[in-house]
Amino acid sequence: MILVLALVYPAVIALLFYLAFLRPVQQENSRARREIADLDVGDTVLTQGGLIGVVKDIVVSDELGHTELILDLGGGTEVRALPAAVVRRLELKKPSLAGEGVTVRDAS
Repeated sequence: MILVLALVYPAVIALLFYLAFLRPVQQENSRARREIADLDVGDTVLTQGGLIGVVKDIVVSDELGHTELILDLGGGTEVRALPAAVVRRLELKKPSLAGEGVTVRDAS
């Protein structure tokens, strides 16, 4: 009986550790990879460097074997970035500040 408990107890602890810590991280990483893979021209994205840009073009290079994004940062500024540099896709929503005396300026 004690031998069975000695074997089951660490297995239960390992299972709980997996369910509490490792599985949520794996799910979040999977969701982030899917989101980056689903990027389209016209999507607004946030890069690791803190830049917010609109995807202008997606270039798949056969000879180099990687994908590049051409991001429009506004004001005629365009940069090349790897998809791995994109942290997430932004859904910019204008805040409803009507009646508070605040002017909302469109960033584009």
